[in-house]
Amino acid sequence: MLEMNCPRCNGLIKSPLLIELKTVDCSQCHENVEVKNVVVATKNFSMQRNDLTSRISHYKKLLRDVEKEIKGHNTDENLKKNRPNSAENLRSSLKELLLAARDNFRLNMSYDLYVQINFDNHKRLARLLNISSTGAAIQLTGRGQVPEHNSQIKLELLLPGYAETLPLLARVVWSRKPANDTPSQSVEVGLQFISIDEETRACIWDFIVDSETSGQK
Repeated sequence: MLEMNCPRCNGLIKSPLLIELKTVDCSQCHENVEVKNVVVATKNFSMQRNDLTSRISHYKKLLRDVEKEIKGHNTDENLKKNRPNSAENLRSSLKELLLAARDNFRLNMSYDLYVQINFDNHKRLARLLNISSTGAAIQLTGRGQVPEHNSQIKLELLLPGYAETLPLLARVVWSRKPANDTPSQSVEVGLQFISIDEETRACIWDFIVDSETSGQK
């Protein structure tokens, strides 16, 4: 879960949408406040979201190394009997850490990648702004019908390196129209994926990690 302390009353604000909102309403002081200092909270630890997301590839490599070491211990009966619990605890913590990262990391697209969306018998192309394993933000350019808040839409997403598109069902959780004094006609829409299967989630997560890792080279 994503959390932050309200900068006005210091009350705790919890919402999975903190990764994509610029402001949020505090349920305690009822003020609309800036989203900042977001923390990823899990069963065993809490970590600043920015610190976690900046080191995803490091934690993923560390988990592979730990699992490789544990596998080596499992093939040797003497080592298996004497295997310290610390290795198992580390593996468990790293898995929890990466699960928290998977559910709370959003990749900002550094290049144009378009998706087709279908809603209410309308079809439109949209530019992918960012994506996570739980949702995405898209930009509709030009004039046309815009999906309503809380409505469901279907997406056809073709990731680089994949031969087939990923069909996704999503719910509209927010939309942002351009200011009246700007010439742009683009509308930004926030989406939350619905009933996404583990295979599709894994494809999106692998794409995110690979993109993030290549961007750090």
